[in-house]
Amino acid sequence: MNANKNTPLITPRRHFLQAASALALAHGAAPPWARAAAASPPQKLLVLIYLKGGNDAFNTLVPFADPRYKTLRPTIALARDGLLHLNEKQAMHSALKPLLASWKVGDMTWLQGIGQAEITNQHYRDLEMQFTGAAADEYFSDGWITRALLAQPRNIRQPLDAIAFNDLDIREADPMGPFRGDKLRVLQLQQASTWVATRDIVKADTIATTAAKNSTIQFAQPEFIALNTKFSADTFSAALYATAQMAAAGIAPPVVHVTLNSADGDHHHAFDTHWDQLKHHGTALARLAEGLSSFRSAMQEIGAWDTTLVATYDEFGRCPNENSKQGTHHGWSSAHLLLGGKVKGGLHGQTMPLVGVGNVGGPEPVIDTRALYSTIIESWWGQNPNGIFNQRFKALDILKA
Repeated sequence: MNANKNTPLITPRRHFLQAASALALAHGAAPPWARAAAASPPQKLLVLIYLKGGNDAFNTLVPFADPRYKTLRPTIALARDGLLHLNEKQAMHSALKPLLASWKVGDMTWLQGIGQAEITNQHYRDLEMQFTGAAADEYFSDGWITRALLAQPRNIRQPLDAIAFNDLDIREADPMGPFRGDKLRVLQLQQASTWVATRDIVKADTIATTAAKNSTIQFAQPEFIALNTKFSADTFSAALYATAQMAAAGIAPPVVHVTLNSADGDHHHAFDTHWDQLKHHGTALARLAEGLSSFRSAMQEIGAWDTTLVATYDEFGRCPNENSKQGTHHGWSSAHLLLGGKVKGGLHGQTMPLVGVGNVGGPEPVIDTRALYSTIIESWWGQNPNGIFNQRFKALDILKA
């Protein structure tokens, strides 16, 4: 194939690049921004993993020693003998076994009881709050990452601000999740595995922000290097594989966003577990753990694990008690993972109490999600978070200097 290294992002919003432009690096025709990025010191990479639908923390980080666990979950409580015990009271779901190595060496932490006050327990509004960093009575048009990256000095910003893999946001007008506002240079590749397999950005069903289309940068696909680390072939792992390859080539943007959904695209078959939870939840967690384990290994292999931070998030957790369909309805607090070479391993926050509620609800969060976002802004990016949110959140003590 012949590569046209002068192709800018100026064509229509969807299907805006030809496959040839995506192969520029593979033919040794790296554009100036890619060469400059590769020659610069390693850039810090933030990888956000969205667990679409709202993950059940109680069957992820399991409070097996609390007798109320079995009482509130008579059919979906996990047997303690099959769990991955972290201490005398808590354990991880057995599907998370690939992450045990990370837990044991201390580059993974659990954020327990993380969430946001006054949520509606409706996907659209609560996810909007997560994307924008708004309180219940606030409405922001820009995503929290949009505000944070735009506040950075121009001389340290990268030519491409972010890449989002897989489905992201149901809004048609601005489907960019935490990159909302159409001000950042962002590409959303809705078919990560297709892009990895074909190197064809058109076939990957790609969307570009106006800022990306109006820039003169070029999205060049690096020539994939041979890695000893093996990745599975599913869409989630494909996105993480592509991220590792971009990092190896020195052209990864500051932020990569990856959505983890079920293989069939139905979020009820992944984390939105209203029914048949035992049938689907473990499979979703296994894909998460396998993908993250491979990604960790690959980033260590290329010497970039210390400059990589991985954080999972969702719109809300699940209710402590199971419902009549052997599932869990929407809850309040959740538990999320943070991984990276600079992460302080362990358990952070407080064990989520098993409180009996109706079909919706649960314990109040003890960690505001915006405190995590503020930690990323302040402790990871070294940026003053003042003005990003309408109140100041103290950074969490979860990262090494």
